[in-house]
Amino acid sequence: MNNWNINEAVEYYKGQDAPQNQFALVELLKEVQEHSGGVLTDVAVEEVAALLNIKVTFLNAVIKRYPSLKPAAAPHRLEVCGGKNCAANGSAALISHIKEAYGAESGGISVSGGFSFKICGCLKHCGKGPNLKWDGEVYNAATPELLQTLVKK
Repeated sequence: MNNWNINEAVEYYKGQDAPQNQFALVELLKEVQEHSGGVLTDVAVEEVAALLNIKVTFLNAVIKRYPSLKPAAAPHRLEVCGGKNCAANGSAALISHIKEAYGAESGGISVSGGFSFKICGCLKHCGKGPNLKWDGEVYNAATPELLQTLVKK
């Protein structure tokens, strides 16, 4: 399961003519759902839309038409900078902590923490990292303790 890659899955289904072929698109969404804890998180839907160069609203409309596709929105959204400067400042350790402490994988949802989780690109706060974004607000020099405080709020 850990060898699964959303980029490879999207490329495969593009070869099946997704998104024009709605059957292929739905099969892609089912696969993403399976690897996102049994639900389609907002983060996962946004990523698929970006990779297919289609609108999120279109994907959400497709999802609503198929009862087997289960959308799930977490009450909070966590993004951790995956840029090279943050990686040098300890974002890998923070990401590892998130995976271990909250059982969250990038593009998935943490049931115990109540948040969706994504490793994102540079948050443009280089030199102040590791950086994370919680519900749209950027936090610098992020630590597991800071994250615990945010989750408890």
